[in-house]
Parts: sequence; C-alpha cells; structure tokens
Amino acid sequence: MIRKNFFFFLLFGLLSVSCGDDSEPAVSLSQDNFANISYEENTLKVSIQTSLEWTATSLVNWCRVSQSKGTGDAVLELSLEPNIDTERSGVIKIWTKEQIREINIRQEGIPDGQEFTYRLPVIFHVLYSDAEDRNQYIDQGRLLKVLDRVNTYYDGITRYNGGDKGVDMNLEFVPAETDETGNALLTPGVEYVKMDAMPLDCEAFMGDSRYVKLLWDPNRYINVMLYNFAEVDGGGSVILGISHLPLSTTGTTYLEGLPATQYAYLTKENLSYPKCLSINSLYVYEETGSDGKYNGFDVNVTLAHELGHYLGLHHAFDEDENSGLSTDCIDSDYCEDTPSYNRIAYMMNLRALLQEAAQQGTSLSMAEAVKRENCKTGQIFSSYNLMDYEISYADRLTNDQRNRIRHVLTYSPLTPGPKKGKANTRSVIEGKLDLPMVIVK
Repeated sequence: MIRKNFFFFLLFGLLSVSCGDDSEPAVSLSQDNFANISYEENTLKVSIQTSLEWTATSLVNWCRVSQSKGTGDAVLELSLEPNIDTERSGVIKIWTKEQIREINIRQEGIPDGQEFTYRLPVIFHVLYSDAEDRNQYIDQGRLLKVLDRVNTYYDGITRYNGGDKGVDMNLEFVPAETDETGNALLTPGVEYVKMDAMPLDCEAFMGDSRYVKLLWDPNRYINVMLYNFAEVDGGGSVILGISHLPLSTTGTTYLEGLPATQYAYLTKENLSYPKCLSINSLYVYEETGSDGKYNGFDVNVTLAHELGHYLGLHHAFDEDENSGLSTDCIDSDYCEDTPSYNRIAYMMNLRALLQEAAQQGTSLSMAEAVKRENCKTGQIFSSYNLMDYEISYADRLTNDQRNRIRHVLTYSPLTPGPKKGKANTRSVIEGKLDLPMVIVK
C-alpha cells in the first residue's frame, strides 16, 4: 500500500513537471509595457529570451526597432521619435512560429505652450570622379565649417547692421552621426560617392530617378548633394544651388505655395526623383571675408538659401506661378513681412548705376546696390533677406518665414523631425508614386 501511494505521487509529480514545461512561453521579454514615457526622443531596451527564430515589427511609424529579425536571445532597442502632439500609444510585435508577444508603449505629448527645438541631421553626399581634385573631393572639415555658419543665420545672428532684427528659427542643422542602418560614420555628416563623370547637369539631376538610390531616408536626413555643375547658357550664367520644394498635405494643414499631396506618410521607395538640394562644389570655398566685403558666390549664403527652399520658402521678390520673374507685384512668397519688389526693374536700375559709376571712375557702394523699391508702397528698402538674390546683405530671415519653415517641419512628409497629424500606423503605400515635383534655385 505504501509503495503504491509512493508510485502514485511520483507519477503525479512527473505529470506536473511535464505540464509546467508545456506552459513555458516560447518567448520571454524583460518588459512588455512602458507607460508615461517622456515626449522627448527616447531609446528603450527589451531583452528577448528564446531559442527560436523571431521577427520584431513596429506597428507605428514613430518607433523604430534596432533589429527586425533574429534567432535566440537578443537585446532589442526601440527608438522613439519626440512627440510634438498629444499622448500616443503604440505596439511592437514579436513573432515566432509558436507565439506572438506584444510590447505596449505609451508616450506623453509635449507640454502645452512649449515649442520643440528641431535637430535636423544633414548628410553631404560628395559626388566626385577625381579624388585628387579639391573642387570635387571636398574635405569634411570644410563642409562642417559651412554648416556651422549656416546655423548662425538660422539662429538669428546677423553679420550686418541695420534692417530688422534676425529671427531665431529654433532649429539646428547637425551632421549625421550614423548611416541609415545605425552604423557610425567615419566622417560624420559626409559620405563620398565615386561617379563615372563630372560635371553634372544639375537640373537634369534633380529629376532623374536613377539618383534616388543616392538618398538616405528623407524622413530622417536632409540630403545635400555636392558636385560640379555643368555650364548653362554657354557659361554666360552660373547656378550655385538648386532645391526641391517640400510637399504639403491637403486639407487643413496645407501650406499655400507648395506642391500638394494627399499622403501624410511617405517613404523613399515612393519617390521617382531624388528629393534633395544640390550645391555647386566648384564654389564651395567661396565666402564673405571677415571684413564683410561682398561675395556673391558665398557658399554659406547659398546653402542657407537652398535649405530655405527645402523647408518651404520662396524668393523674396515678385515671381509668377512658374517661378519666373513677374511685374504684377504678387506676394509670391506668402510672407507679409518680406516686401515684394520688381526684380526686372531692379536689375535694369543696377546696371545703369554700375555703368554710371564706371564712367565716373568710381565704384557703386554696397549700401546703394542693396536698395529696392517696394512694389506695393513705393517705399525704398535695403535687402537683408537670405531668400533674395544678389546684391543683398543676405544674412537673416523673418517671422513669417519662420512660421512657414516650422509648418513644414510639423506636417510635411519626407522631411526630418517629428510630425503632427501623421498617420499613426506603419501602413505604407508600396512602389513609386506620381508625386508632384517643384525645383527652385
């Protein structure tokens, strides 16, 4: 009887152990719920314990996983974008052949009345065919110096006295530290790309689908292409820079003057043109000296100007809907605090003044050369705006221009930085789309 009971209990114990083994999860997570996460950029870590193959998928586009597939144990990093909207929730799914686990995240929204400071990663793609040519293979140090100078303009720090005070955009252009897959860059902010030939036709380049492959994710980086521009008009004129305008979503968030799209979230795979800005590397060493003497080829001004276009700004002078010069006195940049002027009339007057000065054996002063006539009021003003053409002091932006830039950063797809109103899921339209393209110089 005692031996029989002992056998019974032994059998029961074995069955209990067996049942316990069957109930063990195929995947164990160190944490599967994150609540009250700050609105700021965050990286969360989750340890995965399993002997199986697994796949990690984020169901929201504001959270990226460091590893989408693996086998066995791993530490998964979840990178959360800053949240400039209200509180939001998201789910990360861990899939195996035996089990699906979920990681739930709840991130707080930015506090009421607080403005977000954008840090915009910039990647300079230096395109070259001859590594010995310093006008093609541009040194990283030179490019970072230019970026520093551009930041002073966007910080509202002016070079020249007079005019309205410069306006701080509350953003910073920063050299990209990692590539698209998270690998640290040997030359932060710069990659070098060997090309078969140089120079390149910049206008053809901006519309050529073959160059989409050069882009890094436009939702995470500002792509700046540097290369020698081919001559235009038989060498009679020079293009220093060229850019695409950003897209603007239709509906209540549409920003007047920008190409419209119905899609709140897009990816590089949807592009049929290389959405970027291009800088003529033949002039990358040109700049205004410490004495402030005017240099119309100043690369710092060129890059600041083209970044303005990339972030939604138009030229400060009178243009028609095709970006051609106009005499209709249109507020074509949609900014009331940038007086419009007839550039055709200005250039005619400038040529006359230069001829007169030459005949008299004198030179035209900078103060005289920057004067324009407000085509609405007739008032004479001096040009200080970065979105004007030469001759201009070109060292500042305005409040209305600030509003446009921050609207683009807040709502426009294929532009770095956290967004409001962006589709909250990873539902992405696959393949190339017929997206509008507007190129400006």
